[in-house]
Amino acid sequence: MENNNELEIINDILNGNTERFGVIAETYATQLFRVALGYMHSKEEAEDIAQEVLIKAYNSLNTFKGESKLSTWLYRITVNTCLNELNKRKRRWLFSNIDDLQDQIFDNVNQKNPEQQLITEETNLKVRKAIDKLPSKQKTAFILQRFKELSQKEISEIMEITEGAVEQLLQRGKSNLKKQLRL
Repeated sequence: MENNNELEIINDILNGNTERFGVIAETYATQLFRVALGYMHSKEEAEDIAQEVLIKAYNSLNTFKGESKLSTWLYRITVNTCLNELNKRKRRWLFSNIDDLQDQIFDNVNQKNPEQQLITEETNLKVRKAIDKLPSKQKTAFILQRFKELSQKEISEIMEITEGAVEQLLQRGKSNLKKQLRL
């Protein structure tokens, strides 16, 4: 969606045409879900987070200044909502949907051989645990790059840090993952 078009839609919504928010929801719901899934590891929780983010965005649309892209603003809300939810519950990521996440993490299909499936599932679990142990900023940068395939520039806007800082976070995160997975 073009930035000018987004601002036009936002102005329409703020001027009372609330049905236009459906355009924003339709455009970004799947992307917000994928980011949330990277944190929550549960389809149901990621769906709940995506819905919560859209509600938060609707309720605070008047605070959107247009200084960044709407998608950047929505991703920032999504990341913060996920982190808040995880902190509030004081629990680690959920691993209830291993098969759905398998393709996203390793870009491969399920193996037919039961032994290979078990090895793959164990590896996936080990990787998720290693990601979970990353420091918060490294984890955020890694998830945004890996699950949403965002550029370093987009990640820097979402995290409100420089592109160089994002690159360092990603390098450190990958290095930490390698160390964790060697254990």
